[in-house]
Amino acid sequence: MVPSKFVIGDLDLTYHMSGMKEYIHDGGFVKDVPLLEQVVVMEGAAHFINQEKPDEINHHIFQFLQKF
Repeated sequence: MVPSKFVIGDLDLTYHMSGMKEYIHDGGFVKDVPLLEQVVVMEGAAHFINQEKPDEINHHIFQFLQKF
């Protein structure tokens, strides 16, 4: 197992699938990904976060990797 950080856009269609928000935020996701350290929901971003908000996603990735 490895530490993880999960980033999703608040406009991503998968985030709005039935039951997905509950799964992500109410314990189901962390149960399946035990070393999940953080969930980030990026405002104003859809599925292609790296293209839509490159500076913000790079910040999240760099911040996570600095710990290692």
